[in-house]
Amino acid sequence: MSKYATRLRNGQDVAALLEADPKEFQVLSMPVKGVRFDARTLELMDTDHDGRIRIKEVLDAVRFLKDKGVDLGTLFKPSDSDRAQLEALVKRQPPTPEPTSAAQAVWAAEEILDRYFAIPDDLPLVTETPDRPLPLGANLNPKFAPAIRNLVEECGLSGQTELSRADWAKIKADHPHLPPAPKPDENEERVLRYKLNLLELLQNFVNMKRLYTKGDWAIFQTGTLRIDSREMRLCFHVDNVGAHSALVEKSNCCVIYLTLKRPGEGLERTICAVVTAGAIAGLYVGRNGVFQDRDGKDWEATITKVVEAQVSLWEAFLMPWRKAGEGMANSVKKFLADRQSKPLEGGINGAALASSVAAIGIGIGMVGAACASIMAAIGSMPAWKIAAGVAVLVLMVSVPSAILCWFKLRRRDLGAILNASGWAVNRPMKLSMRLARSFTQVR
Repeated sequence: MSKYATRLRNGQDVAALLEADPKEFQVLSMPVKGVRFDARTLELMDTDHDGRIRIKEVLDAVRFLKDKGVDLGTLFKPSDSDRAQLEALVKRQPPTPEPTSAAQAVWAAEEILDRYFAIPDDLPLVTETPDRPLPLGANLNPKFAPAIRNLVEECGLSGQTELSRADWAKIKADHPHLPPAPKPDENEERVLRYKLNLLELLQNFVNMKRLYTKGDWAIFQTGTLRIDSREMRLCFHVDNVGAHSALVEKSNCCVIYLTLKRPGEGLERTICAVVTAGAIAGLYVGRNGVFQDRDGKDWEATITKVVEAQVSLWEAFLMPWRKAGEGMANSVKKFLADRQSKPLEGGINGAALASSVAAIGIGIGMVGAACASIMAAIGSMPAWKIAAGVAVLVLMVSVPSAILCWFKLRRRDLGAILNASGWAVNRPMKLSMRLARSFTQVR
């Protein structure tokens, strides 16, 4: 990548983005949901209101500040004055009260009822017929009947057969229109929010500096998971576990999915955590942990799915021996299960029992003879040769597994996980061993 994209150290680097080749950017587009970032800033940037931020909209934000005469160098040192101005601007916009269901019913029926009760301009002072009320039951136009029925239900008119002009005027007086809340100067708000927040977005969009800088958080990181004597900081928001996990398999990363709950508040959500250090043996469906979000709130966390992949060279080194042990254990379990599932019919069959005992005796004898021959051969060897032989055997079995794991670990790509979360990542996001240990800290 060119220097402006890798550094972003000053205003000149930011201005240079306007002449950038889009292929230089780390990200092509990102969702406005599921990220830890100022929502109003993203709303202002998302000019086509499609729920995504693309390169053009990022550059439009930079260009907007430049056209407004803002020194782009101030993005690197946000001022307390800008924050105070933004707070004052927001406070000038009073909150809009939520309309009641009765008020909504009145507003929905207002146009059609006002037309019904409209007084003609040529109406004489005294009429020959009385003012006609609106029947609330029969003969209503089907097009308008739902709005009238809703008005009757919400405004306490049940049992009333008709609605007079005076009744309608009182109902409208009881549910007046709220005056529109004054809106702040959008350009003023845009300048202030961009000055305070745009640099952080650039450092997550252009070069992922926030992810790779120790002590910083990327906007897609949701918090810290503590489980199995580990702290994991690569935690992502997830909407659909099935669709997400299908893409995550392309990342060559070990990923666990968890359901988070705060029972006292009735809240529940789903995340995934990338395991980048330690081992996967202690991570299984049903295991519990604690997740702390970026606001410092703790959530009860339970693993619901594991996408397995090797995590460390040491785990790969031991993998052949662990698999061998598991294979032997499974064989013994299968043998015992088969014996228990086939009880002897009609009592004990003496011939069959004798045959089984004889077969077992022969097997034990052969194993014993083999062990005796091995021990005799080893007994005649010096200790250093025995140790060397064991070391060679271990290395022959484990080293190929570790080498294969080393290549797999180098192919780990966080970009595939971000793509599963709705991002369009333009360039690979490889994990070095140092970064992996920093993202998952083993206690």
